[in-house]
Amino acid sequence: MSFARLHKVVAYLIAGLGLASLALGEELSMGAGVLIAIGFVASAFVEGPILADPRWARGWTIGLLALVVLQIARGVLGAPILPLVLELAAALQISRLMSRRGAREHQQIAALALLHLIAATVLSTELAYAFAFLGFVVALPWMLALSHLRSEIEGQLADREGSMPRVLASKSVVGPGFLAGTAALALPLFALTGLVFVTFPRVGLGFLSFGRDTGQRTSGFGSNIELGDFGVIRTDPTVVLRVVPPDLGERPPPLRTIRMRGTSFDHYDGRRWTRSRDARARGVGRIDALYSVPVRLPVPERDAPWSIVLDGLDEPVLFLPPGTVGIEVPPRMTGGVETGREILHTPGVDVRYADADGLGLRYVAWTNDEPRPASALDPEEARRYLQVPEAHERVAALAREWTEGASDDAERVRMLLEHLRDADQYRYSLETPRLGGRTPLDVFLFEAKRGHCEYFATALAIQLRTLGIPARNVAGFLGGRFNPYGGYYALSQGDAHSWVEAWLPGRGWITLDPTPPSRDTIAVEEGPFGELREMVDALRTRWSEHVVGYDLQRQVGLFRGIRRWLRGSGSSDRSSREEGAPASLETSGAPGWVWALFAALAIGALAAVWLRRRRRATVEPPGAVRLYRALELALAKAGHPRPPARTPLEHVAHLEREGFPELELVREVTERYLSARYGGAALAPEELERLRGAVSALRRMRTR
Repeated sequence: MSFARLHKVVAYLIAGLGLASLALGEELSMGAGVLIAIGFVASAFVEGPILADPRWARGWTIGLLALVVLQIARGVLGAPILPLVLELAAALQISRLMSRRGAREHQQIAALALLHLIAATVLSTELAYAFAFLGFVVALPWMLALSHLRSEIEGQLADREGSMPRVLASKSVVGPGFLAGTAALALPLFALTGLVFVTFPRVGLGFLSFGRDTGQRTSGFGSNIELGDFGVIRTDPTVVLRVVPPDLGERPPPLRTIRMRGTSFDHYDGRRWTRSRDARARGVGRIDALYSVPVRLPVPERDAPWSIVLDGLDEPVLFLPPGTVGIEVPPRMTGGVETGREILHTPGVDVRYADADGLGLRYVAWTNDEPRPASALDPEEARRYLQVPEAHERVAALAREWTEGASDDAERVRMLLEHLRDADQYRYSLETPRLGGRTPLDVFLFEAKRGHCEYFATALAIQLRTLGIPARNVAGFLGGRFNPYGGYYALSQGDAHSWVEAWLPGRGWITLDPTPPSRDTIAVEEGPFGELREMVDALRTRWSEHVVGYDLQRQVGLFRGIRRWLRGSGSSDRSSREEGAPASLETSGAPGWVWALFAALAIGALAAVWLRRRRRATVEPPGAVRLYRALELALAKAGHPRPPARTPLEHVAHLEREGFPELELVREVTERYLSARYGGAALAPEELERLRGAVSALRRMRTR
């Protein structure tokens, strides 16, 4: 590959990494992203005379000024400032790619890409940023070295007609050894970056978070659920919840039914579920990282821990397994100070964290199967859970028909479940029945007789209410696929589920799931890349744990782990619990990736030193370069040294002005040196020997 083409490839590589990094934060709109991609690809075809045309460069300058005016106007009219700035930064890079005439423009491309990467550090917390960063670490030394070489070529051959194009088209200026050696120079930089990272932990996003307090949308956990909308994500494999149950064991089954309760709804208007406005959330008491919600403070000696990692969702709901008595949430770092998380509990509805930052949450749910006393249901609360909308007389009549002859509420519940779930009268389906202006339950129960979980849950809840049994609609997750790379059960968007909680005298609130077992046959589609997706999710989880979430607490844990390892005390699992660290997916103070990182850095540093020495010994041209160095030594002895800032050709011109007597010898050696080193021209052995003799004679003559 020619020098010019290699330089172009590396320039587009580093520019593409920078632009892709900008897009990771999802601040750029779809339209802006498409325009940037089109401009990026189109610029690659701009070649030849058009790049040298000054009118082309002026046109892009005028276009950028017009875009600046447009962005200012959009900002004045109320458009968000951050996307406007990012669009302008991306457009500036496109303009440089469209005008990449020489070394200066390529250096500007590298500088802009670096700024884009820096911006991405506060715009994205995704694993994709890590890959962009690693690619940048490798590509940046290439870009800087090639741009420097091009600057030297342009400076030394600018006055020689035809020489510079020939050098740029040469395939012998740089080769694989040059690329490998240059990339190896990035390893010490990466080692220094890693050292800075573990030495100076994150202390909070601060003003650089740009208000990133929202997460991905998940059906069923917003302010309402419209019948007909929930359930269509059954085939979405996006993981949002990772769970390590206390009875994980050494060989966990690949599939496991894990129920994680999220939120509930009490009011139904015939088409959608909502929450009553008089259900007030309250803060809960805590001791250190332990919270007394929903029952009491956890007692680690008798309660079982469920370690949970939750992605940032649009609603900051905490998902809890059955039998949860209390939770444990590690504090967050704010300004370098540990600050307890604010946990809110709405009785009978949900548990939330009030200080959401879009980064998700890692917490522990403590469970206990001990019987709990059932207190009487408050009359006002019972009224909310008995509300039935108008025009549901047929539903009420069907409920009475199905429960005819029942002796108590428990038997009525059993008989309703038999008809909805077990009698094979109704079929689970992701296809939403066509309503045509009719009430959803009438269509589901009497005509279509098929639907997803929300139809079954709504039918049971309303039928129970018509019989005087308090009931509420509950949304959460049901399922779990074991991830062997992360050691946890993953629950995806497709595992979102809806069921019912009913209140029975003497038993309190009980969980009822009226959806037929056929739901399990419609599994989340893993596809041919299912295993790869599991590996990536495990990497994302560790990235979130050890990089995004690296704070003072984890720094202390890391250094304690290193100290224990140096002392030979082995695993830190036991001491981590003694020091009060919350249970998590990984409890070791110094995770394995830390030792792998240090080992890789050490090996990389040794490899860089070896490659550098090997390159000096084998890659450096022994003929023309040494000949010119001998000439420089002779000139220095003669009182005419070449300053570092003066190019060889400039030094020839200087000696000509000085009237140097052996100017022709200096000119010939300089030309042969430049042609051999940058143009790939071979230097014949007899010519090399002749010039060496002439330079030696010059040195002896001037030093007598």
